Amino acid sequence: MGISNKTMKGIVLHEHGGIEQLSYEEDIELKPLKADEVRVQVKYCGLNHLDIWLRKGGTGDRLSLPQIPGSDVVGIIHEVGNKVNHVDVGDAVVLYPGKGCGSCSSCIKGRETLCQHFEVLGYNNDGGYAEYVTIQGKRAVKITNDELRSWSGVPIAYVTAWNALVTKGKMTANDTVFIWGASGGLGYAALSIAKAIGANVIGIVSSKEKKEFLQEKGFTDVSFIVRDEDIVKQVREITNKVGADIVLDHVGRKTFNDSLRMLARGGRLAFCGITTGPFTEVDLRLIFGKQLTITGSWMGDLQDFHEVVNLIEKKNAFPHIHQEFLLIEAGKAQASLEAGDHIGKIILKVDTNDK
Repeated sequence: MGISNKTMKGIVLHEHGGIEQLSYEEDIELKPLKADEVRVQVKYCGLNHLDIWLRKGGTGDRLSLPQIPGSDVVGIIHEVGNKVNHVDVGDAVVLYPGKGCGSCSSCIKGRETLCQHFEVLGYNNDGGYAEYVTIQGKRAVKITNDELRSWSGVPIAYVTAWNALVTKGKMTANDTVFIWGASGGLGYAALSIAKAIGANVIGIVSSKEKKEFLQEKGFTDVSFIVRDEDIVKQVREITNKVGADIVLDHVGRKTFNDSLRMLARGGRLAFCGITTGPFTEVDLRLIFGKQLTITGSWMGDLQDFHEVVNLIEKKNAFPHIHQEFLLIEAGKAQASLEAGDHIGKIILKVDTNDK
């Protein structure tokens, strides 16, 4: 099935800078569809800090402009290449947002995130702030039409949390897991995954209101700590001075040393983000003295994504959608994300007829 025109509407970033650089355009050229690709009509696109890093630049990553942001994409298959046979036109899909070169040893082993040329949808190539996304067919995972809006909060946050906690952190129901920023997109994903597996969870939030909200969302058996100066002490008290088996840290500079201090002997630090900066000083004695393991996660692999989709469908462990904006309001949406007052995910509804 083809589309009637050769252009689409969307948000294009031409230069790094403020939200004024997010340009709504109505004549973006559509790329030709390759045999192994599908074209997806975007229904919703979730926001991530990657969107802000792309807009601002200066990350040290290889970024090229102009580009369409947006990594968390859910939509309906609109066109199918002649080598794609696992989805059909009209199917609802959620997109795995990673892609390796396809030919190196890491890609062949299914570890695309280790590929030197690994790319993230909407960060290294055009993403979901637009009417359509063109992507390799195998990266489109079929879902039911029931929860399209909720699925838009899944891809980056859930696959990263899964890779960090389960694939690399080896989390089990016997573990005590500490999660920084438990009310944000990644933190909420981690809470959902840890609860589904049955682990004992400690979560850090910035306010009593966020704690109460998360409890209302069903996280009644989580030990929440409202952020203050004695987080490490409180974790030690909650764990009877043993410490946590796993700490999920996606904050970076401000939290890294506290993460090491609150870990139990033989504990695992699952590290997957630097929202407060990439550089810090570390007391190395904590690492070898307590025999800690530190693993890094840059998103997760396609196999991780399939496991996440299965978990969400089985446990109904969907993210909370905090706020929804129209596509043309992408600047407002990013400003809301930067403000950091949200719980769960902020998303765009891609309906270009509603301006």
